[in-house]
Amino acid sequence: MTREEILTHKIKLNNGVLMPQFGLGTYLMNKQDEAYQAVLVALENGYRHIDTAQYYKNETEIGRALKDFLAKHPEVKRADIFITSKIWNDDHEYEKAKQAFSEILKRLDVEYLDLCLVHWPTKNRYQCWKFLEEAYQAGKVRAIGVSNFKVHHLEDFLKQVKIKPMVNQIETHPGFNQLDVVEFCQKNDIVVTSWRTMMGGKTDEIPLLVDLAKKYQTSTTQIALKWAWQLNEIIIPKSVTPKRIIDNPNIGSFTLTEEEITAINNLPQKRIGADPDDKSVWKNLID
Repeated sequence: MTREEILTHKIKLNNGVLMPQFGLGTYLMNKQDEAYQAVLVALENGYRHIDTAQYYKNETEIGRALKDFLAKHPEVKRADIFITSKIWNDDHEYEKAKQAFSEILKRLDVEYLDLCLVHWPTKNRYQCWKFLEEAYQAGKVRAIGVSNFKVHHLEDFLKQVKIKPMVNQIETHPGFNQLDVVEFCQKNDIVVTSWRTMMGGKTDEIPLLVDLAKKYQTSTTQIALKWAWQLNEIIIPKSVTPKRIIDNPNIGSFTLTEEEITAINNLPQKRIGADPDDKSVWKNLID
């Protein structure tokens, strides 16, 4: 696949919406103009999927970049760009979720979101979901989903909600594949989005990835990205460096074998980010 084909390839969600499989993640882009410049570079170089969140505090900059890009490129429409945001944990009570969603739209300066997620499985997640179901039915968001939900969260969730989540965004990378969650989602027609896919720049510390990078004449980060891609996960690598933003989608020139995928899956596993079930982290926010 060419770089353009990688950037334009889409996965169909369970409601029929097409979501670009490759996008730009924007977590920790909170220095002045950082998100603005990164999103502009991404959009100018073929990206059509931007992932943000209320918690990232960069939605205003992203909205400004989107507006400036569309003004410069009238051939590209708002409908051509897929924007994901997430409602933060403190705002999962129904009325707070409603207000938070309204403020997300204002900061991004858009009339609708393409995807909105419940950011973490808090005790008030069902109230947040009730609002998202209503926003979805009202056409304010084209798809709704969850983030950081484990299998036990999803099992309970699916029994109680009216609308099945279309996406579950979770930490997945060669060092923490969460295959149990991935397989559960795939069986239940829920698309997985991977975050921290490039392991925060630590892929060079894994000898297997180094060997594969040498074999395919690429980088260890692109091996990690292609691994997730071949597992049919949405990937949203984050970078503020223009060259890396441009280079990251160059994963179409090689294909990992089944044996190589299995070898990566069998690597030692360790979570990098927070555990959704860790009460010491989330205190009174989880059950």
